[in-house]
Amino acid sequence: MTLQTPFIISSRLAPAVNVGGATISYENGRFVIDLPDGSEHTVTGMRRPRCTVRGVNDTECAMVQSQFAALLSFLSACAESRQYATRTGRVGENADLFPENVGDWAEQNSDEIAGLGIEIEETRGLISE
Repeated sequence: MTLQTPFIISSRLAPAVNVGGATISYENGRFVIDLPDGSEHTVTGMRRPRCTVRGVNDTECAMVQSQFAALLSFLSACAESRQYATRTGRVGENADLFPENVGDWAEQNSDEIAGLGIEIEETRGLISE
């Protein structure tokens, strides 16, 4: 598997990105968010791409890349809803997509998360065979 920036191999030995001091890894069909405070959150329930280190093809790698973009989009939506609540005092509909600590982190790093999501979504072939 070949990874291009912004992707890295995480300490979990999995494809990952660093954003806002956190590392988001794709590991065994799930995403793990390792937050700067040392806590972690596992994201389940997303469609599982079939990309593996051995026997990978470009279509499967593109699926993993698109799943990273989708997760970053969900994190951005959560952050935006939380910011809306702060400004208006009304609860945003996506504010509770993630646990409180993940939502706090996403809100504090919303610009970086959104920018990385766009970069990953608009650039093809960042993960390839």
